[in-house]
Amino acid sequence: MNSLKRTLVFITLSILIISFVSCKKAVETGPAVVDNMAPDFTLRDISGNTIALSAYRGKVVMVEFWATWCPPCKELVPVLEGLYEKYKDRGFVILALVSEDDGKDAIESFINEYKVTYTVVLANNEVIRRYGISSIPISFIINKEGKIVNRHIGNSPDIMQELTTDIEGLL
Repeated sequence: MNSLKRTLVFITLSILIISFVSCKKAVETGPAVVDNMAPDFTLRDISGNTIALSAYRGKVVMVEFWATWCPPCKELVPVLEGLYEKYKDRGFVILALVSEDDGKDAIESFINEYKVTYTVVLANNEVIRRYGISSIPISFIINKEGKIVNRHIGNSPDIMQELTTDIEGLL
């Protein structure tokens, strides 16, 4: 009887553990909305280095979707550069995701022209879909635990103050 009891307890505990892990996984891979875990990705930066969002746990991350041909994206670069320079030594990272469809030459030209120093990552259609991108620029502010805490669409006159408030509140 003891053997049967142990087996039932083992099976019950196994089911509970599997259920917990499964629920956690569903949250991590859910849509990219505020209060959800940010969908993880592993992509290449413009130099060919592997970049995984999960590697930045413990840092405040801005995932910025943009394009080389987008006027508001171009206007936003100095704002992002200023934020990056101000906070990079305090654990703030910008991962600027651009569609690989823009072409490497156009992306490198943009980086040089606008003097981008933060990490530029080549996004594939799967990541763009998982984040629900339908317009650009769009920024996701991710806390140290990997949770999306805010999202900013477009470029507004108050964007610098809005992003500063988000970042300082998380550092």
